[in-house]
Amino acid sequence: MNTALLFVLLVLTVYRLTRLITTDDFPPVLWVRDRLAGGWRPLTMSENRAYSNAKALNDPEGPSFVTTEINGVTHRWVNRSDWSPDWLAELITCPWCASGWASSAVVLATDLTVGLPVPWLYGVAVWGAAALLASRKWA
Repeated sequence: MNTALLFVLLVLTVYRLTRLITTDDFPPVLWVRDRLAGGWRPLTMSENRAYSNAKALNDPEGPSFVTTEINGVTHRWVNRSDWSPDWLAELITCPWCASGWASSAVVLATDLTVGLPVPWLYGVAVWGAAALLASRKWA
């Protein structure tokens, strides 16, 4: 396989995994991230719908979660589990940190299955490129 194509595929794979870990609201992943990281996060589509309906109906009880506006976007507070350490919360919410671990796993799996000429160089290069992509606002 062409090494440039392999590099691009590795970068895109790590980028996608990083976004899944740090940002996406796919329900099983979001549930795990909420338990491990907690904190303020944007509402999902279903939460936003429930929040909007409660506001429209002037429901005194409203949604069952605490909300606030951050940069014009409604966010919700999520308490993380008591057993989750601070460093783990930081690790799974930081695109640079998460892409480092994701690139390590993807490059190791690729090296074991396909073989890479210099896997440690691929790992660092893939980490840098994927982290740059994942940390952009438009990503």
